[in-house]
Amino acid sequence: MNNLLLRRPVLQFLIGKGEERDSRDVKKPKGIRLVDWDNLEIGLHLREGEVNEASVVSGFDNLTRKISREVGEIIETFVFLPPQAAFIWGGTLDRLGFNLVFCSKMKSKDKKEKEEIDTVDAKLIRLGQKLIDNIRDLSFLCLVSGDSDFSLFIREAMGRGLKIIVVAASVDSLAGELIELADKTYLFEPAKNKLPAGISEE
Repeated sequence: MNNLLLRRPVLQFLIGKGEERDSRDVKKPKGIRLVDWDNLEIGLHLREGEVNEASVVSGFDNLTRKISREVGEIIETFVFLPPQAAFIWGGTLDRLGFNLVFCSKMKSKDKKEKEEIDTVDAKLIRLGQKLIDNIRDLSFLCLVSGDSDFSLFIREAMGRGLKIIVVAASVDSLAGELIELADKTYLFEPAKNKLPAGISEE
């Protein structure tokens, strides 16, 4: 079964997106948003103790509006998540108009290794690179994850001239290296604690 659930032929759609827009919107920066769902959900659980549909919807809505005002238009969002999380959150994320990418765990080729391998990072990076390569006039990349494992991918995107937006669930889940690399860094939802310099509150 294809593990990428799309509402339309995304690559073809994105490559040509904007060509028929009003001339007033032609120069508006556009970007894509890639969401590491497990990283976001775990961070929210640790901070808030509970994650519900209302907080997820309002968090993404606030984030989208803020980025639209300060950076540019998010033309598409991809959420990378395991199938069991999709069973719980798939309806909510689909209603938000997001594309879901199923990331099943895989058995290690090393027979001595008993733990299964998480595929989220690899799939997010692989699809992210493909989107960056194929979307015309892409201006920025929004990564919703505080995981430092994406640092190299972020550096590659920067090398392509993209502005980098990093969003994390909490200050504790946000790697210092990502703060240094990002042009803008936000928390997903309003934080109750004092925020460090360089991080905006949603």
